[in-house]
Amino acid sequence: MLKIALSQLRTHPRRYVSVVLAILIGTLFLAASFVVSSSAQATLRASLGATYANADLVAVPGGTADSQQDSPAVALSRLTGTAAKPGELAKVDGVAEAYAAETDYVQVSDTPKTDGSGSTAPDGGEFSALSPLPEQADLAGMTLAEGRTPEADTRQVVVDTTTADRLGLTLGSEFSLESDGPESQAVQVTVVGLAEPSADPRLSALPQTWGPQSLVEEVRQTAAEGTSPDPSASAVLFRLDDGADAGAVQQRLQSLLDGQKVDATVSTPDEAVRAQLADSSGGTDVFAWVLGGFAALALLVTALVIANTFQVLVAQRTRELALLRTLGASTRQVRLSVLLEGLLVGLIGSVLGTLLAVGLAAVAIPLLRDPLNLSTLTFGADPVRLLIAAGVGVLVAVLASLTPAFAATRVSPLQALQPVPEVTVRSRGGAVRTVLGAVLFFGGTALMLWGAFGQSPVPAIGGGMLSFIGMLMLATVFVPPAVSAAGLLARPAGVPGRLAAVNAVRHRSRTASTAAALLIGTTLVTLFLVGGRTAQVSTDAALDTEYPVDLSVTLAADADAEAVAKRVGDLADVQAVTVATPVGTTENGSPAYAVDADGLRQVISGLPGDGMSRLGDEGTVLAPSWVEDDVTVTVAGKEATLHPVGANSLESEVYMTDTEAKSLGWDGKAVTGEASDGGEATMAPRLLVATADDVPVTGLQDLTQEVARAADVDPGSVTGGAPMRALYAQIIDTMLWIVVALLAVSVVIALIGVANTLSLSAIERTRENSLLRALGLTKGGLRTMIALEAVLIAAVAAALGCALGVLYGWAGSQLLLGELMDSLGRGSVVAPAVPWLELLLIVGVAALAGLLASVMPSRRATRMSPVEGLASV
Repeated sequence: MLKIALSQLRTHPRRYVSVVLAILIGTLFLAASFVVSSSAQATLRASLGATYANADLVAVPGGTADSQQDSPAVALSRLTGTAAKPGELAKVDGVAEAYAAETDYVQVSDTPKTDGSGSTAPDGGEFSALSPLPEQADLAGMTLAEGRTPEADTRQVVVDTTTADRLGLTLGSEFSLESDGPESQAVQVTVVGLAEPSADPRLSALPQTWGPQSLVEEVRQTAAEGTSPDPSASAVLFRLDDGADAGAVQQRLQSLLDGQKVDATVSTPDEAVRAQLADSSGGTDVFAWVLGGFAALALLVTALVIANTFQVLVAQRTRELALLRTLGASTRQVRLSVLLEGLLVGLIGSVLGTLLAVGLAAVAIPLLRDPLNLSTLTFGADPVRLLIAAGVGVLVAVLASLTPAFAATRVSPLQALQPVPEVTVRSRGGAVRTVLGAVLFFGGTALMLWGAFGQSPVPAIGGGMLSFIGMLMLATVFVPPAVSAAGLLARPAGVPGRLAAVNAVRHRSRTASTAAALLIGTTLVTLFLVGGRTAQVSTDAALDTEYPVDLSVTLAADADAEAVAKRVGDLADVQAVTVATPVGTTENGSPAYAVDADGLRQVISGLPGDGMSRLGDEGTVLAPSWVEDDVTVTVAGKEATLHPVGANSLESEVYMTDTEAKSLGWDGKAVTGEASDGGEATMAPRLLVATADDVPVTGLQDLTQEVARAADVDPGSVTGGAPMRALYAQIIDTMLWIVVALLAVSVVIALIGVANTLSLSAIERTRENSLLRALGLTKGGLRTMIALEAVLIAAVAAALGCALGVLYGWAGSQLLLGELMDSLGRGSVVAPAVPWLELLLIVGVAALAGLLASVMPSRRATRMSPVEGLASV
């Protein structure tokens, strides 16, 4: 049987190319997820290892503290001491130097570019990690790139090169460090060295500064009214005496810590890295699990393609298999030959896919180090995991060939000489599958919707899965009729169009199986598109409620607000501007502003409840959402009681209409100064700005700067919810398109299945196509027929997938967002945001891909002359 299986591969290699390609892509995806996980762990190992690279032993604190005074990190720092005052750990026999890796977070100011404009900014707000240096600086894991290390008892520092470039620091530059505290004082320091940025992920996110121990203690002394906070060590690094027994020293250090009841472990640097890697691997494996989930989906589609291909191959070789059984081959041997074909094809595709994943990662990782600014980015590959990936690919191929293998021996040799009737709705097996599929689809859909509206994830997700399985089982019921109905669109193409419509549904199970593979991919792509767009709309609604004003600009007290508003309104991405003029105060001393009612409606959005319909009405005032009682406002010495319209993000100020203010005697001039509620809000004119809806995050950053320049104020005076809204939109869009790109892999595999089905169908219909050619059908007509057949199957599958995806996407949105929208007063039913343009694009791309998939089959069908085709068996 092995010889027969090998002979099939040698004799008809083209039949198996697309199957091998499908397995290759699915296995490539799975192996890539494993390589990503292994590389992430290798990178983490390299970055953590760089911190401990020059130490002989490492003491790492644990998570519990037996002492009521000290945490393990604080106890380690106390027991280590300093070079001037060594602690008990530093005095252990065999220890040459003990260094406590302490980090203080301090404010950086007075740098050349602290505020990003090239001028000094004493209150710059930049923070840095400040670490003391040991006697031998390399023990701290610091690598000098330029300059020298600081001298003891000086105010000299080393900063990392990235921070130096960003803040304009060079050797000799001076800036200030200040600890966090109400009585803190700035300490001026001088840059004497530049170091390579730390590879430690715990430090690399912040600017890094190193200085002598005396400087660190001086900065600490300026915090919290002169008291010094307890230093804590993330680790203690030991350098041992020459010739010291590392094992013996390790035991002595561990005994000392245990005797002091300090939860810390002394180990070699390699052991410490492995322990921290185990703690951190959960985060690195999350991405691998996500990729693995998409790989499982790709392999599911691959299994459908393989099963469909082998069903066609077995159907084409029915007589050949019957002849083998007539000549003495047993049922078991025939089944084994089909399974061996699946095994060989799976082995070839899986090995190639695994090797390709390793090769691509090995090439890509070195190329990504500079663009990602990750010098420690390291390639990693676990041979065991790679073998598992290849084994899964082979297993999928064998399991997918089981049904065709049993179908090959389901009939006797004599019956096999006649065509085998396919499973239809009217057959016994088809009827059982139809009934079971209907129960799963309708029952699962009902359960899914019940769970979605009840905010119950388990029934919602479980019901969705059952519904999806039922839908696949019903594919033979609804896919062929849908393709047949779509065939009416092909009739204008004449005879080729009518033949294409007939051929597309001639083998209902084959058409359904081919379409099902594409149906899975397009359904999931649409699910995430609808879910993502609905989430974006819901997030916008939530942010509108939380931040009803896009941008709020606080002007100078003597500013000409109307002139400034005109300048701001002329900016390209500004949609509307209105001036809020301070006119008085509320009963609790909060400032009250007068605003044109129509202008207020143009710049405010997303008020909860009936707020938008009441906004600007006579007798109302826009107030913070926590204000429930009527608000008394005093303007020009007169009082008025107004009904509040609640808005989030307002601190204490209120906004009334200018008509209401004038009725109280307001003369149109701004009342400036400090409010009487303790100065929480400044009585100065404001601009309320509505931005264009399509401004990206980067554009909003630029717009904020432009608004500040047009208003002649500091950028800090421009606040509002627009940047937050754009940031969330960017995050959702990025995640959405990453997911769609990952799902596209399964769609590509499904389209390979379409091409494979067409190729095998063309081979199966060789004599039929040749007869059509002999009766007058041209080569172009034959190509058109095959192309239209592919387009019909692909487009109908994509359209059905889009329809199902909208249903599942809406249910998922209801599950995740229903409670949020109800809390915002927008009703408990989430309205789905259907991206019609993207869905039309999906169907169009699927149809185009089907057209491309038909190129090779049509070329193969037209290459043979009618005489040769009629003579073939």
